[in-house]
Amino acid sequence: MNKSNSSLDPLKTWREWFVKNEREWSESITKVMKDDAVAQSLGQEINAAIHRQQMFTQGLAGPMASMNIPSRADVAALGERIGQLEDSVARVEAALVRIEARSKDSPPRTRGVDAAAKANTPQATSVKAPSPKASRSQPPAKRASRA
Repeated sequence: MNKSNSSLDPLKTWREWFVKNEREWSESITKVMKDDAVAQSLGQEINAAIHRQQMFTQGLAGPMASMNIPSRADVAALGERIGQLEDSVARVEAALVRIEARSKDSPPRTRGVDAAAKANTPQATSVKAPSPKASRSQPPAKRASRA
């Protein structure tokens, strides 16, 4: 590119103007803010705005409570509580992962498992069928009604 084409670049021209304008505004505002009267009046205006906001919030608290509408503080407190609950759930999940990892690392218990498996086999749990005479001599069992 030659010099004549680069000087006609509209974005470059705009960027240079923007940087120069920003620098000038910054210097002007810095000079104005150094004046004690301006700083004092700006501080008073900020304090007045904060006071108006507090009065507005307090003024709406009663009507909002009577309409059962949560205030900003209520919603913020709820958000904080939800965050605490999420942290608690994360700690429980981490503990479960650690417990599961420990159980996978340890060898399986076999001493009690073999005895329990033998107890549940059909030979160990066979039940004798009642004799036909015994079933006829006993009265039928009463069923509880579900009324």
